[in-house]
Amino acid sequence: MFANIRYIPRFGTHVKRIFSSKPTNSPSCESGDCKNENLVPPLIGSLIQNAINDQINAELAAGYTYLSISYYFAKSTVGLLGFSKLYRDMSQEELDHAKSLARYLLERNGSVDLSTIRKPPSCSWSNISTTLNETLRLENNVSESLSKLYRLAEQQNDPTTADFIVTEFFKDQIESIRSVNLLVARWRTLDKAPDGVYLLDKELRMKKD
Repeated sequence: MFANIRYIPRFGTHVKRIFSSKPTNSPSCESGDCKNENLVPPLIGSLIQNAINDQINAELAAGYTYLSISYYFAKSTVGLLGFSKLYRDMSQEELDHAKSLARYLLERNGSVDLSTIRKPPSCSWSNISTTLNETLRLENNVSESLSKLYRLAEQQNDPTTADFIVTEFFKDQIESIRSVNLLVARWRTLDKAPDGVYLLDKELRMKKD
């Protein structure tokens, strides 16, 4: 059979098995002399590290805007708590994405560089159509930047990062864009209806997570 089998863990729970046809004279790990240089993923390239930090900022900026929208709808003078909950959840999702990217950088021995978060474009979100259009724009921007990050990982011959972006983000992003598009379509049917905004808010409040 095989003379020697060594296991080298990748990031997360993935494990890569390497088969060697020649025995090695490495000391036993039980003796405490075992070297662990192969137990840590290689350093991430500077281009990809910078791109991931930019993506972290994009996720945080989107989450910051969604939080601003959530707070607006939660005001006692507005009282659209269904919309408020929707955008609070969306803000949390973007924050979770940013944290996931930061953890990945640390697992690849990279540096997390948090930069200034752009201020939300408006402090008043009274126009539902404008708010939903801004939401769709943000989701498309985040999706496009993720695609650029994926393409960069392929160009830099970093399959680990490419796989991470696909498995951790692409599906969620597709679902997010579809959800916003459905919400826009639903609003178009209620926009001219009496109390249409309150009907949609009620649907959002009753919607299960």
